[in-house]
Amino acid sequence: MTYNLRSTVSTIPNADPIRVGIIGLSSKKGWAVKTHYPSILQLSSQYQITALYNNTIEASISTIRDLKLTSATAFPTLESFASSSNVDMIVVCLENGNHYDMLIPLLEFSETNMNLRYLFVEWPLRSSEKEVEEICKLTTKRGIQTIISLQGRKSPYILRAKELISQGYIGDINSIEIAGNGGWFGYERPQKSPSYVYEIGHGTDLVTTAFGHTIDVLQYITGSYFSTINAMVFNNIPEQELVDEFGNRLGQRVPKTVPDHLLFQGSLQNGNVPVSCSFKGGKPTKKFTKNLVIDIHGTKGDIKLEGDAGFAEISNLVLYYSGVKVADGMDSIANGKTSYDSGKELMEVYHLRNYNAVIGNIFRLYQSIADFHFNTKHIPNLPNQFVMQGFELEGFPTLMDALFLYRLIEKVYESNSLGSTLNVSNICQYP
Repeated sequence: MTYNLRSTVSTIPNADPIRVGIIGLSSKKGWAVKTHYPSILQLSSQYQITALYNNTIEASISTIRDLKLTSATAFPTLESFASSSNVDMIVVCLENGNHYDMLIPLLEFSETNMNLRYLFVEWPLRSSEKEVEEICKLTTKRGIQTIISLQGRKSPYILRAKELISQGYIGDINSIEIAGNGGWFGYERPQKSPSYVYEIGHGTDLVTTAFGHTIDVLQYITGSYFSTINAMVFNNIPEQELVDEFGNRLGQRVPKTVPDHLLFQGSLQNGNVPVSCSFKGGKPTKKFTKNLVIDIHGTKGDIKLEGDAGFAEISNLVLYYSGVKVADGMDSIANGKTSYDSGKELMEVYHLRNYNAVIGNIFRLYQSIADFHFNTKHIPNLPNQFVMQGFELEGFPTLMDALFLYRLIEKVYESNSLGSTLNVSNICQYP
């Protein structure tokens, strides 16, 4: 098992690095400087930051100076940034705003850049379903390879769980339960937290982030989309109390319109497996239970994933496995002749003590892109572009994967509004 190891090719000889232009990288604060920048820095032979675009050119200039990005140019307009021939990949890290309003002109302006090959966008997408479909069509038509930050798929714990299930170590799945905390959406709000996180319609809330990332990795682990769902969404905490960085209450209450509780249940297409899921807002606590628990029960064993926060994509998890030994080895599994020695129970606890999941999972996304770009695994007839990762172990999630997840989240809200169970088996179709 090598999920905790670096790429087998740490340097790429006789090849130019992928030239990266980033929208939203600031040396002062933000997700990009915490994750994308250090990931690229660790893969300096595969990537080089060559362009920056921010709300002001002064912000880009100061970032170039502070981070010593000697090969980067600050661009004053989106058009000049997107059309630069010195960019092979564009990374979009928007703190706020509609992705559609940014990506459509970006794609139009970049038509003169024949070198542009990759578009890397953060999740969640703050756009409507039709807008996401349009973006997918445009990038496919242009031949641009898309990547979406559903980085939980690259977590070593998620990959280990997927391996155990796909190789038959727990037999057939018969039920799944998920419980998690979405810490931002409880009774207290950090004073410095951005207000848009708590306003409905901005796309950054309990359902799209905590639930969205978690349900994506669940589908990825099990290799199955949902067939039916039923959901209830609550906002029982319409006001939050502001607290300072030390947790002291400031005596001021502010409105919250995003949900603070989600009850979700459904059945997977493969095996008609029942799934129950509960997410609630609130300050994470380690006193009584973990803040994320995923229990997967099989006919031959069980898997439990635990984390200290209800965000599977940025949590350093612990995986527990209990099952019985596969008697005939891996060849018998591949040939469909699996047998088990019921007298030999196996136990496994998998945890990487020093793994930084916040950076590590994004870093692994960049590794996968580099593996694809340079074909480090020597795959014959590797296509120039692939539409989606789906449930494949290799590769990386794309905008098409994001579209399917976005449709599922839309159905969650629709089920809540209608108060009924919905058939969602048709949402995983190409636009």
